[in-house]
Amino acid sequence: MLIRKNTKAFKTILEIVSTCQDRPDRDKLVRLYITKAGHSIDDRINVEGIQGESGLFYEMTYQTVLSNLQSSNHQLCVSDNIPGIYFFHSTSNKIWDEAPFEFDEEIKSEFSSLPELPAVRKKEKTAKFEITGPNQKSESSPAKKDKATASNTKADVGKAAKPVKLQAVPTGAKQPDFDLKHEIHFSNLDRIIFRDSKLDKRGLLEYYNEISDYLLPYLKDRLLWTKRDTDTLKPPIEMTVGTLFRNNEDELPRWIKTQLTGSRQKKNNLQCNDREHLLFYVENGSLQFDHELSKIKHHDTPDYLIIGIDSPEFDITKAIDVALAANEVLEGLQLRSCPKTDGVSGFHIYISLETTSTFDTSFKVAEYICKLIGLKIPDRVSLIGSESHGYGKVTLDYSMNAPDKAIVAPYSLVPGQSTIVATPLLWDEVSKDLRVEEFNHETIFKRLKHSGDPLENLKKRVNADDLLERLETHYSFLF
Repeated sequence: MLIRKNTKAFKTILEIVSTCQDRPDRDKLVRLYITKAGHSIDDRINVEGIQGESGLFYEMTYQTVLSNLQSSNHQLCVSDNIPGIYFFHSTSNKIWDEAPFEFDEEIKSEFSSLPELPAVRKKEKTAKFEITGPNQKSESSPAKKDKATASNTKADVGKAAKPVKLQAVPTGAKQPDFDLKHEIHFSNLDRIIFRDSKLDKRGLLEYYNEISDYLLPYLKDRLLWTKRDTDTLKPPIEMTVGTLFRNNEDELPRWIKTQLTGSRQKKNNLQCNDREHLLFYVENGSLQFDHELSKIKHHDTPDYLIIGIDSPEFDITKAIDVALAANEVLEGLQLRSCPKTDGVSGFHIYISLETTSTFDTSFKVAEYICKLIGLKIPDRVSLIGSESHGYGKVTLDYSMNAPDKAIVAPYSLVPGQSTIVATPLLWDEVSKDLRVEEFNHETIFKRLKHSGDPLENLKKRVNADDLLERLETHYSFLF
């Protein structure tokens, strides 16, 4: 059945395919096939099953699908016999079912706001297909068997069989050697993830493998969030079996640790306590890792208090001035702190807490501190959610000091145009010369080797109850 270009159904499909183009998990949302010239969708070959070149064929086929959707010479069709299979016919050829594709069930939730969503299909078992040379014959499960080859003609009788030269079939790109305890098969290693820096999937895995000793202490035994898209403005999502694997536990290796949480709505959260878990999540689409402020065993008592400083219009120069003012206030309160770039245009200031106080207490303390900073430089800042929240001002954010909130973990990559790392700093480094792009996947290791992790200096923990009492006693009259 033909889907005309001026219909809502066509426009929705074009919107989905265009939006997913730069997503690292697009192969899970849009599954692609190829067909030989003149063949129908009955003879389709799943791109995932092409041995050794699946990543390349997926990229090429995806661009073909997108180009055909935008082309005036191709017509989009949906199969009447196989629900959920879409394909193209060119205006000059109505026989060849070109570039078949299908949508996964997850698009129903991902694109629920769009009208007339396309039909979806459950993922089927992928048959392997070997790319062979011009003089070789190939077989795959979709291919039809040639009955003529099943019998010999009289002319063949008595002829000596010619020796067949065996050729090695590529088995895929060379797997990274990470010396893991559990086997993980890494796919699409040549796919570009960060386009500006040309960092591919292999480079992404290598970064997280090498940074794991510094990153994992901030992820261990905590509920986690993640970003799976290079769009900076998209919020992170909880790392659960549901969000990463659509509740299909059959896709989870038995060694992956989960944690059932929630009093009313039970959620099967994923844990990340070692390199195997970390790299497994990267393989399955995670780009950024966020951590909650408390550990699972002490979920109601945070061990960090965070002051967020968010600069408008991605201009970190304004945030630098506010961060320096915040440091003066914290020093006046005799509070030891550590700033961290958020990887975009602001800072997270860490204060280490004793795990004896509730989130309610730490939230009130963070609000007090933000108000004190606001009194110091009222013309340059506004508090999140306040009436003074104005255009062009730097936002002071204490709202992340609440249960079930998360911030980007130290040394996690932050999706965007470049491979920027959320990096803890020494206060001496917070100056007009600071450039967040200088903290990237290539420079971070030299920095760590030279100066170590500044967050490790936060050895002394603060009692949030005592601090709140001190703030209320000495500063409540100001507000």
